[in-house]
Amino acid sequence: MKFNYTFLFLILFICGCTQDESIDIDKKTQYPLSFTSEIMREVPTRITDTGWEANDCIGVFMKQTGDVLSTTSISNEVNNTEFVTALANGSFTPKGASVYFPQNNRVDFIGYYPYTELQNQFIYPIDLTNQTDLSAIDLLYADNLTNMDARPNALNLQFKRQLSRINIQINLPAAASHEIEVSLHDITTKADFLLVDGTITPDVTSTGTITFNTVVENNIATAKAILIPSLSSVTAKLQVVYNTKSYSKEITFSQLDKGKQYLYTINLTGDTEDPEINHGDYEHWNETPLITTDMLADNDLLYVIHRMPNSMKDPVSGDALRNYSMLYSKNLRFAYWIAYPLFNACLSGTSRTDAWAYDPVIPTQYQANLSSGFGNSYDRGHQLPSADRLCDNATNRTTFYYSNMTPQVGIGLNQSIWNNLEGAVRGWVSGTDTLFVVTGAMPPTEGTISREKEMAVPAYYFKAIARKKNGQSEFSTIAFVCNNIAYSNTNYMDHALSVASLEEKTGFTFFPHLSNSIKAILNKSEW
Repeated sequence: MKFNYTFLFLILFICGCTQDESIDIDKKTQYPLSFTSEIMREVPTRITDTGWEANDCIGVFMKQTGDVLSTTSISNEVNNTEFVTALANGSFTPKGASVYFPQNNRVDFIGYYPYTELQNQFIYPIDLTNQTDLSAIDLLYADNLTNMDARPNALNLQFKRQLSRINIQINLPAAASHEIEVSLHDITTKADFLLVDGTITPDVTSTGTITFNTVVENNIATAKAILIPSLSSVTAKLQVVYNTKSYSKEITFSQLDKGKQYLYTINLTGDTEDPEINHGDYEHWNETPLITTDMLADNDLLYVIHRMPNSMKDPVSGDALRNYSMLYSKNLRFAYWIAYPLFNACLSGTSRTDAWAYDPVIPTQYQANLSSGFGNSYDRGHQLPSADRLCDNATNRTTFYYSNMTPQVGIGLNQSIWNNLEGAVRGWVSGTDTLFVVTGAMPPTEGTISREKEMAVPAYYFKAIARKKNGQSEFSTIAFVCNNIAYSNTNYMDHALSVASLEEKTGFTFFPHLSNSIKAILNKSEW
């Protein structure tokens, strides 16, 4: 699977091909219809996270351009016609006989997944009572192909996810075997999806129970479920039955958004009858570490998101793409972590601006004034490097916000081994479409915290990185830790560790969409 940086949501690109070249009938050229596909997403919801699976089928309607989908506007030839990707490569051709573009007539297309024989012609029935196969209920919708004329090449359908997702990580006590069931009670399980305009009408009489798709690995249970979106508050009872004990707690969603993932963690390792359920309801992406409810409620912490100020627009929504996000401590005056996507288009176009300034999103009273630097052998060390955002001057200036700085030992660290590591990270972009990076700083855990210009001096720095190399189906990850000291050895690989080990050291959960087994692997040769 290959990620494209140009979309607000992480996008899966899949190669396309056409069916027959063309067929000459009555001396007029007719072009057979075929489609390539993109799944536009913020978070993965397909259980395999590899995009399309072999023999996945979509339904397609073709209608007159500009008309509402109706019995009078659709083409009888392409009326909920089933298309299949036999090789799981995202190239869809008709499952039955070939169908063709109309001649001398422009048309629009509407597509959806998974295909079904509709009982009501333009209403797709959503039923989430059976969550055994998440990909089979992962509703996708595409209406991007408008005003299309006859052409020999395949058309590109851009599918968007229509449902919400809840993902729960449950920490279990060490045991030889685990019997666990996770369920959500008093929740709407059915709805009607209107293919005309993509709206969802919940069936208020369908309140029932959803049993999660749950997998246990290394004393951690991962429970996943797909939910019906709601613009209003939703309250339900979450129940966990583990071995001989049952735990339950009422949880409330402020709303359930399409394509959004809601992350929870539950700790059953202690001797408690009422385990704490931590969750985060926040905008996030593949690189964003898990943010719990406690973190969001902590008065010292600020979750800050910066968008690309001028360039890098989402071609569908027109919105500015994400630049970076951070978890900032008002007390420490620095960010515990800064998370960002890295891709080729970020790496060239302008030069370093040195535009030192306050972060406009964070109140200045919680920032150190670093216009003249630190002194005492400390550099103004970037967490998001300036060289990682050279696409334009406005974007580069965002890397010189004081919130992106820490007092970092200059000679022997920032100017040597850490600088070499940052250069290596930029080099790794060449093997993938998007690199997901988290850079962070941690204060001392013992003794007095020293400060420079009111900013705490970190004890150490870290990086966590995830990518899919071109042609690979799974992510690979790696992490690094360097103390805030001068090093004589500049080999950053001497400081490599697994992401799982970094999680244990820092207490943060990185790349929560990835399995613990992937994060536990440290394969330096992959990097």
